[in-house]
This record gives sequence, structure tokens and C-alpha cells, in this order.
Amino acid sequence: MKKLVFAIFIMALLMSCVNTARLTYFRDIHPDSAVTVTPQHEIRLLPGDKISVVVNSKDQKLASLFNLSNAPVGNANGNNDAIVPYSSLQYTVDASGNIDFPVMGTIRVGGLTRDSVAKHIKSLLVGQLLLTDAVVNVEFANLYVSVLGEVRLPGRYPIKRDWFTIIDAISMAGDLTTNGDRAHVLVMRREGNLRRAYRIDMRSAEKLYSSPAYYLRQGDVVYIEPLRAKRGE
Repeated sequence: MKKLVFAIFIMALLMSCVNTARLTYFRDIHPDSAVTVTPQHEIRLLPGDKISVVVNSKDQKLASLFNLSNAPVGNANGNNDAIVPYSSLQYTVDASGNIDFPVMGTIRVGGLTRDSVAKHIKSLLVGQLLLTDAVVNVEFANLYVSVLGEVRLPGRYPIKRDWFTIIDAISMAGDLTTNGDRAHVLVMRREGNLRRAYRIDMRSAEKLYSSPAYYLRQGDVVYIEPLRAKRGE
């Protein structure tokens, strides 16, 4: 009887070790260790993306000419001459990578980062002597990634940062369930006319951080497969 109890205990211990191994992230990270991270990939605008662009200046009436807005938002004293936020509308990047900007007309933004768009518009305003003290703020409006499968909160999540990682996406989705396969996380990405698939082993920091899919792009789909007994990992 004692041998049977001992055998059951050993089996339970082994099963616990296997389950822990399956559920543990970054198993190859140790104190004072370091891994090489893939070069940072900033979000670059594609046709169909939407952005908001707000132009400010000391002369807010002049700045209003360069904002897609119904009206300026005045301060509590009703003074609309102060630098205050605008209730801005959104620009959609067209098939050629352009937006139609007030006064200046067509501006190419396709392939640019958020910061590059802001600097480009500011340089045009200042260079053409339209608004010499322009302050330009650009924000993403409709960029997202989808997280599906074995996560606690599957859904579509907005991209608000210039660098958005798979860790960010999984964290927003509430982490993987205990049935989620951390060794075979799938990222599907559209690249031109192709749909490319990447697999990431979240248990290995080295494999995770070196993956070309570590930094996500707008429209990426992250799919968490259920564990499969045959893998035995």
C-alpha cells in the first residue's frame, strides 16, 4: 500500500513538473543573463489607416486653418485665442499613401512613422511660412491587432504606441489560459499580397525577442493554440 501511495505521489510530482514547464514563460532567463532583442520596429502607416492630426500655435485662429475641425474648444473664460485642443476629425491614408491636408493639399504619409508624419507636416508649415511656430501632434486612430484562441479576453485591441509587442497584446488580452500552448503562438501578418505566418515559443526569451513578429504591426492576428497532448512539451 505504501509503495502504491509513493508511486502515485511521484507520478503527481512529475505531472506537476510537466505542467509547470508548459506554463512557464522565459525559461531560459536567469539572474544577470541577457538576450539579444530584434531591432525595434515602429508602426508605419499603410493605406486605410486613420490618424488624427492637430496643429497648434500661439495664433490659434491661424492654426485653425490647418485643422479638420468643426470649432475650437474654448477655455473656461471663453477665450478661443489661447492654445487649446481641437475636436479633430480623422484623416484616412488613401491607396497611394496620401492624405488631403487643409490648405496644403496632398501630403504623402504612407510608410512613415507617427513622429515622422508630425515632423514632415511641421517642416512644410514652417518652410512655406504658413505657420512658423507650428506644433503638430499626430495620433493613431484605428490601428489594432486581434488576439484569438486560448486567452482570457479574446478580441481586437488598439495600438496606441509606436512600438507594440506581442507581450503587450497578450497582456491586454488577460494572458493565456492554462490550456494555451505557449510553445506555438501563431502570428499572422499581411505583407503586400501575402499572408505570412510566424510561430513564437513564448517559453524561450531568446526565441521570443529575436522573432520578426516580436514587434507587432497593425492588422496582425495573434492566435493561441490549445495544448496538444501529442506534443508532450
